[in-house]
Amino acid sequence: MDPSLRSQEDDTIQSIVLEAPWFKSSKRLCAYISCRALREVDTSKLLSQILHNPSSAPDGGSVPQTTKKLYVPRVEDKNSNMRMFNILRIDDLVANSMNILEPASVDADGNDREDVMHANDPVDLFILPGLAFDRSGRRLGRGGGYYDTFLTKYKELAKEKDWKCPLFVALSYSVQILDEEVIPVTPNDVLVDALVSPTGVTPITSAALERMKL
Repeated sequence: MDPSLRSQEDDTIQSIVLEAPWFKSSKRLCAYISCRALREVDTSKLLSQILHNPSSAPDGGSVPQTTKKLYVPRVEDKNSNMRMFNILRIDDLVANSMNILEPASVDADGNDREDVMHANDPVDLFILPGLAFDRSGRRLGRGGGYYDTFLTKYKELAKEKDWKCPLFVALSYSVQILDEEVIPVTPNDVLVDALVSPTGVTPITSAALERMKL
């Protein structure tokens, strides 16, 4: 992609998400930290808005709480194992061996970060990356299976806890949306509920149509 077009699409996609009622109403979400080298839609504006929008501390204390609880990914090993940890500020992220930003498993005080799989409350929304997508919800990742494995585990957790399954929303450049059924799928692939591209939001599943009310 032409760098100026890519930058323009980054801004448009993030603005669409930030202005969407389904995003505004979300209380807890998981989102990826974009990496320019991986050609992922930028999420820096999105994450900045979430982390720099504090509400007053619930107990009247001096530590502000963000209005949304944000969990971001940390790759644990090469066996498709990934965890999602809660962060409160961008400074909570450190570069890993591949120069991708991710949270350390402990905070600056040495306390364990909250893992979304052990949280007491359900996540409303997942913001997902990918290489290519189609309008039937197929998502092409990078072959590692990290997201498909994690999303499958989270769906099982939600079912076990009798929680509503979160919306799986992928961010896509216009050139990444392919014709239906071009993308191969395996039994382990998790379909997305909706796509956000520069032209707007494309709801795919009945859950997206119901909750996005487009």
